[in-house]
Amino acid sequence: MADILQPILFAALLWWFSTGAILWLIGLPKHTFKWTALGATTLLAGATIVMLSLRSDTTTAAAYAGFAAGVALWAWHEVMFLLGYISGPRKAPCPPGLATWPRFVASTKTVIHHELVIAVHGCLILIMSWGAVNQIAAWTFFLLWGMRISAKLIVFFGAPNIADHFLPAHLGYLKSYFQKRSISTFVPIAITMVTSVAAVILYHAAVTPLDTFPSAGLIMIATLAALAVLEHWALILPLPDAALWKWAVRPSQSTTTKMTSSKWRRR
Repeated sequence: MADILQPILFAALLWWFSTGAILWLIGLPKHTFKWTALGATTLLAGATIVMLSLRSDTTTAAAYAGFAAGVALWAWHEVMFLLGYISGPRKAPCPPGLATWPRFVASTKTVIHHELVIAVHGCLILIMSWGAVNQIAAWTFFLLWGMRISAKLIVFFGAPNIADHFLPAHLGYLKSYFQKRSISTFVPIAITMVTSVAAVILYHAAVTPLDTFPSAGLIMIATLAALAVLEHWALILPLPDAALWKWAVRPSQSTTTKMTSSKWRRR
């Protein structure tokens, strides 16, 4: 039982703490952002070194290290986006009354630089991990990337419980591109796809002998996929997911977010 619970708890706690740490950092005064970016970049370099050093390592410890490295590789992108350092050329609210395709084009312009950086980084990770025995870091990165794309599409097409209260004030204009409404047809499709990915990974984990390198890695990745399914459901159902990171959000940050949200609603 411990062979199953340990990777599950490790993945869940790392997901919870890393998300909270990012929220806490972006809530700090703006003059600290450069230090946050420097720290995230240092972590990115360290995670890359770890990923490369684990290419031929198939110990259980290497599975945990690879998973943590994959999360760190992805965290850099989240930090740089939420700091506002890598987003897109468009930094203005969405013009009212846009049809679906023009709104998609306008939305893409707000994040296109970020998406391109992720794509380039993803290609580099694929090259660096090609032929490696231990690809846990790469699998973790690509899973997080896929889950992010599906969640962004749900937010674009519309969902009733979009958690825009975590968005920092300097990115407040992005809220005007979100649609809080009854679920669109894309939502059940996205959740089905994400659930299918989680089910496939869980199946492979189930048929892999416990207390081995592949088993530990697959269980952690499956846990991450399951958490992504819950995050997708939180866009539809009024789940108290915000309470998970209440400790990371400063009161002043929440107040600013509410004021910004009200401003966009009045427009």
